[in-house]
Amino acid sequence: MNQKIKIIFFLTLISISISSFSQPTPPENHGNNVNSAPSGGAPVGTGTGLLLALGSVYTSVKVYQSHKGDRG
Repeated sequence: MNQKIKIIFFLTLISISISSFSQPTPPENHGNNVNSAPSGGAPVGTGTGLLLALGSVYTSVKVYQSHKGDRG
């Protein structure tokens, strides 16, 4: 039984490591003649700030509701 577990563990480890190889790098011109970023220049900063703000508001509401329930 112990030998079977070792074999299954080894095969699982090998299959995970084989499937985790990275993708090849994109072609030099990204499909056009202008050198641009692979992401297309999408703004990430605004979305990150909005996500953090909404997360902090949600957390504040949950903490307030938790403390409100302790008093009553």
